Amino acid sequence: MATTRAACLAALFLFVSSGAGAAAAELSSEKPTGLSAVHIEEAEVPVTYSVPGSVVSDGRIEMSSRVVGFIQQLDVREGQKVSRGDLLVRIDPSDIAEAIRQAEAGVRASREDLDDARQDVEKYSRLAVTGAVAAETLRKAKVRVDVAQAVLDKTQAALAAAEAQKGYATITSPVDGVVVSVARRSGEMATAGTPLLTVESRETLLFKAFIAESKLALIDPKAEVPVRIDTLKGKVFQGRIRGIVPSGDDITRRYEINVILPHDPMAQDARLVPGMFGRANFILDTRKALLVPRAAIVHRGGLDGVFVLTGNVARFRWLRLGREFGDAVEAVAGLTVGETVLTGAAGTLRDGATVDIAEAGK
Repeated sequence: MATTRAACLAALFLFVSSGAGAAAAELSSEKPTGLSAVHIEEAEVPVTYSVPGSVVSDGRIEMSSRVVGFIQQLDVREGQKVSRGDLLVRIDPSDIAEAIRQAEAGVRASREDLDDARQDVEKYSRLAVTGAVAAETLRKAKVRVDVAQAVLDKTQAALAAAEAQKGYATITSPVDGVVVSVARRSGEMATAGTPLLTVESRETLLFKAFIAESKLALIDPKAEVPVRIDTLKGKVFQGRIRGIVPSGDDITRRYEINVILPHDPMAQDARLVPGMFGRANFILDTRKALLVPRAAIVHRGGLDGVFVLTGNVARFRWLRLGREFGDAVEAVAGLTVGETVLTGAAGTLRDGATVDIAEAGK
């Protein structure tokens, strides 16, 4: 009985072994496809200095009144888009109209007084020839003409100032932009110099950041500055430096730098707006690095690696990766110059698999 059981177990073991061997032979006979070989060489990459910052508007305007009066109309609200020339605020012009009427009355009175003084001069001039009027009387008449002319000039200037105030009773938008804050409402009192609302232009956007004192001399003011906006899925805008404020903070030792962002045709659709967070990358120098195509990176076991081709055998090797440069990634450790890696390695490619180099290059 024991002999029979041992014979059955031996037969079962042989059957399983032969099946596993056949499967292994079938798997090893499969040739990986869709691969290509890339030789790793050193490349010049930029040395960058990344600093965080925010998008700001170069045209943030606080609108205030130059006259005192009740606000008749202020219907705009925060977030409302406005165009250049749109009416924003209308102030009650009653006081201004009254001041204009008073100034006009003053001009009329001073003009009549001047005409009367000129007539006296003409009359006294004729009488002075015959000696009927003393020379002192004629002199005083001429002085009165000069005084009346000065008074007329003064009243005309007052009238011009009063009429100019009439134009300040309405406030229009000086730019195309968005209302970001409203400090007053219709019916409230407007006083001279007090902000009523703030309009923010989207015509020119800046990226404001602060750079360290040690990097100040390394930044080329003529070089382009890539600015990556996190909210826009990492979209990169190529900006240029408008200027560095030559006065640093005494505590942080950092200097303000402003980068002009290119005009975004989608900005009016709230794509690129002030307040967005991003990072500016300033190019300081260049260095050599080993770049690996992104298509060659394989993720296994939570780590990154590549298949290195040694002869016709693909060997998997873990890598320590660095920065990304377009479609390539820097290999900080794990590769040397001149080695060959495989791109497009499928999940079925195993360590130690045989790869035909000719097929890999297709």
